[in-house]
Amino acid sequence: MAYGYLRKVLPLNIRLILIFSFFLNVYAIWWGLPSFIGWAVDEVSPQRVLWAVSNYFSNGWYDTYPPFHYYVLTILYLPFLILHKLKIVDVQSLPTYTILFYLGRFLSVLMGTATVFVVYLCGREIYDNKSSLFAALITALNTPFIYYSKTTNVEVPYIFWFALSLLFYIRILKHHKTADYLLFTITCVTSVCTKDQAYGFYILTGLFIILNYYLYIKKSINNKIKIADLLQDRNIIICMFIGISLFVIYHNILFNWNGFIGHIKELAGPASYNSSEFLDRPENNISEHLKLFWRSLTDIRRSWGWPVSILCLLGLGATVIQNRKNYLLLSLLIPALSYYVFFISVILYSRDRFMIPICIILSFFGGKLVAELLRDKTLAILFSLIFFYTFLHAVSVNILMAGDSRYYVESWMRQNINEKAAVLSVGIKEYLPRFELQKFAKIKNVTIPEEKELEKEKIDYIITTSSYNITRFDKGTKEYEAFEKLNSEKMGYKLILQYQSKPKWNFLDIEEIPSDSDQRYMSGNLNKINPEIKIFKKM
Repeated sequence: MAYGYLRKVLPLNIRLILIFSFFLNVYAIWWGLPSFIGWAVDEVSPQRVLWAVSNYFSNGWYDTYPPFHYYVLTILYLPFLILHKLKIVDVQSLPTYTILFYLGRFLSVLMGTATVFVVYLCGREIYDNKSSLFAALITALNTPFIYYSKTTNVEVPYIFWFALSLLFYIRILKHHKTADYLLFTITCVTSVCTKDQAYGFYILTGLFIILNYYLYIKKSINNKIKIADLLQDRNIIICMFIGISLFVIYHNILFNWNGFIGHIKELAGPASYNSSEFLDRPENNISEHLKLFWRSLTDIRRSWGWPVSILCLLGLGATVIQNRKNYLLLSLLIPALSYYVFFISVILYSRDRFMIPICIILSFFGGKLVAELLRDKTLAILFSLIFFYTFLHAVSVNILMAGDSRYYVESWMRQNINEKAAVLSVGIKEYLPRFELQKFAKIKNVTIPEEKELEKEKIDYIITTSSYNITRFDKGTKEYEAFEKLNSEKMGYKLILQYQSKPKWNFLDIEEIPSDSDQRYMSGNLNKINPEIKIFKKM
């Protein structure tokens, strides 16, 4: 009986897609571990969660991200926190700390796979099973989505909650049931309290739901109703009360007001413009918005490669042309438009990870087009080739992570650098080899190689990374000149190793950023995988 129910809820095809997605997400979960910091940029490391727990999420505590996912990770860590309290294990020891890292990453694997299933469920609310399956498959093959589904960044968690809110949004437009309104509100607030930028999805979406609700009541219940009357509507009042209450509870505003204000100031200040230490704000004009739109399309294209990206955009175009037949499907454009207008256009810069939710919405249009075209069986071979290429494109991120150049460099260091040496690493630690695994007399990290510091510390070896090098700085600056002097071996150090792994099966288009490019349009965190590492030895 249970198996029969499972077959009904989870047909064989979607089960295969979910298994496929799970393995895409979980492969290379070990990337950069064991470590106290890992190699994923902006990852919510166990230390950040432990710091929140030590402050009881109060006493002025705040972080770059809202607290909800920190609560989830705390529950996940709870057995180890209890054992630590009993002095049975030490959560600050590398082995236990690494287990916490794996727990957080595996949670992302599960939430990423669950997101693919939610996309399928959304599809079943909109159209047929075949289109829903292709929408789920297209989502599962999104390259940045696969990357973030194996790290403890908040990207996949907030996208999971966003996808769930999409499901209830569709159900609201279909049935206007109170339960769907409540669940939509809960998942909206949870998504926003997992990552603030999710607010962008719901500004126009909320207004659209109210308008749709008004037309529904006017048509089926009371044709004399006015929009102002909705202010007294039971569904609206309950949803507003629950939404505000959840936001207050999630942010612990009653007991951590200073922390909440600190988080808001962080958003309005350092976090409001990524890499603000070397970027100038762009002009808010038509030219910049056109650049931004083109860059956003580029990030979408890079997420799947050309074939599936074109299919999704063609599917969108075909759906718009057939607008009367696809009301629910076209309604998905409301949250996408809202997000772009009220988030992307406001911050005026783009990253590949920012486009993942947009890609998920586009996958519904691509899934529909593929299902319709496959009615012609002669196209089956063509689409098989397209999806095989997209698979190779997507799995390339796993290949790069599993064969990251830093693994070889770490091994080379152990074999070729004396343990009594003084080693200087240059750049952000997440971009460099793991020095927790090395045994040198002195290990120091800086962001700029300065000659006075090298002499003072008597440094024997300098290690640099292509993820943080001369291309970050303008010509004429002291930082640029320092890197230029080091690279030209005029600083008294000779290049003895220059290594970056070159896997044969790499279909990713991760662009290198030249020194004269506009930095705010760089690709994001995927180009931090498998950096080129240079090692210099004192002459």
